Amino acid sequence: MDQDNKKTIHWEKWTAISTVIMALCALITSIWQGYSFQQHNKLSLRPYLEFEANMDPAAEGRTAFVLLVNNNGLGPAEVTQVDFEVAGKKPDSAHGIWPALGIDNSKLCFGAGNVARFYKVGDRQMVIRAADEPCTLTPVQFDQLLKTLKITLHYKSLYGEEFVAFWRGE
Repeated sequence: MDQDNKKTIHWEKWTAISTVIMALCALITSIWQGYSFQQHNKLSLRPYLEFEANMDPAAEGRTAFVLLVNNNGLGPAEVTQVDFEVAGKKPDSAHGIWPALGIDNSKLCFGAGNVARFYKVGDRQMVIRAADEPCTLTPVQFDQLLKTLKITLHYKSLYGEEFVAFWRGE
C-alpha cells in the first residue's frame, strides 16, 4: 500500500472539537438549571390572598359580620389596587361601604380597615366590621350587604407577577 494515500488522524483537532461541544452542553445545562430554579422560586414564593367572612347571630335577629383578607400563600403580597362596589356606588375605601349602604356610622362602631397594603405570609387585615352589640346588622342591611358588595383586589408577588382576588357576597 502506498504511504501517501494513508490518512492520518489529527487528534488535536478532535480533542478541541470535543472540548467545545462539552463546554456548550455545560453552558446550556447551566442556563436551563438557572431558569428552572427561578421558576421554582416563583412558585415557592407565590402569595394567595383570599377573603374570610365571619357571621354570627346577634340579639333581636341581627347579625354580627366581619370580613377579612388573609394571605394564605407561601410568599408576601403587595396590594396595588382595590376596587369597591356596593349598592351601585363605588366608594374610594372600605370606610365608604357603610354610608353607601345607608348605614349611619355616627356611633363610629362600624369598622373598616386599610386593605391596600403589604401582606406578609399568614397576615390578615380587616376589611369591614359590624360586630359590636350596638353595630350589628339588621336582616335587611345584612341582605343588602351580601347582595351588593363586590371587592376586587389586585396584588403582586415579589417577582412582579400580578394576581386578582374577588369577593362577591352572593
